Amino acid sequence: MNSSVQALENLYFLLRSSLSTLQAHGATLAQLGQLLTQMVIARTNYWTALNKILHDDDPQVRNLTSQLNAAQISLSATIQHLDNVAKVLDAITKAVDIGSQLVEKAITL
Repeated sequence: MNSSVQALENLYFLLRSSLSTLQAHGATLAQLGQLLTQMVIARTNYWTALNKILHDDDPQVRNLTSQLNAAQISLSATIQHLDNVAKVLDAITKAVDIGSQLVEKAITL
């Protein structure tokens, strides 16, 4: 598996594992709904990347993969030191947006 697809897979599994953490920290139903929406997008991005070819030698793909990996590291730390569910959801949305940009490159290449 190439690094870009691996990054998308990692994001999806991180989001899946964060559901119980956010529930335990008092996330509202609306916030959990936001998380589930982002999980669906992340899962779709991952499956799309599996079915398309992402060229890890493309500079834009490399850049987006690096951004996604950095966002995941930050997101993981934010989830572990959860103090504000809304802040976590913002970080999740940003990471998923980067993943969506990455998958868009697979579709257009």
